[in-house]
Amino acid sequence: MSIMQPLERADSSRYCDQLREFIDSTSPISDSSWEKMCEIMNFWRVGKGVRLLDYMEVESSVRFLGKGIVKCEDHFNDKSFVYDFRMAPIILSETVSLLNNTRSRITLETVTECEFIELPRKPFVEMLFSNLDLSKFCAVGVVNYLGMTHYRQALLRTTDAQQRYKHFLREFPGVVLDVKLEDIASYIGVTQQSLSRIRKNVIWCENEKELETLSNELEVVHGKSLKSPATYI
Repeated sequence: MSIMQPLERADSSRYCDQLREFIDSTSPISDSSWEKMCEIMNFWRVGKGVRLLDYMEVESSVRFLGKGIVKCEDHFNDKSFVYDFRMAPIILSETVSLLNNTRSRITLETVTECEFIELPRKPFVEMLFSNLDLSKFCAVGVVNYLGMTHYRQALLRTTDAQQRYKHFLREFPGVVLDVKLEDIASYIGVTQQSLSRIRKNVIWCENEKELETLSNELEVVHGKSLKSPATYI
């Protein structure tokens, strides 16, 4: 049985509409460019735990994630760390490998079942460099992502571990209950043991009730209830 299963026509049509809306909200493209993109689209469903891009592979496509969550992990000097979780609807690709035809240190792995539009590398890159509106869309998208990544790096360098845990809950409420604790720990830059201590000893402010509830749900999912009552400030 193939890892990737083709989507039904109704789902494919819905994700096409979502992609066009996503593009136009970022940097609109012409109907002509859109029609060219539609000609090369493939539509896939994959299960949980599938690597859409493996370590040292060359990125083969640009994907529009219509459903699901994907974990982005960097591998460097025999170590690895989770640096992002991509949630639908979103564009998903390792652009350095895609545009330079080089092997990637990045892995992209599904956290949940995912459904996506695939735009194969060769025809899409050719289209990208021959249609100015598509080039602009991609440039704006990459710049926006770089800005977000810079913000996250600044956050990691200027906040303590408890603040980073709270920020993770605030930024990724739809991810928290689906990812492994080791991936949460990796994302906020602590060991899994340290994450366990943070979750047990975290101090919640009065305006953080929703975050506390989410954190408690995380405890239930992983079968480890807190031994001490929450503390408020």
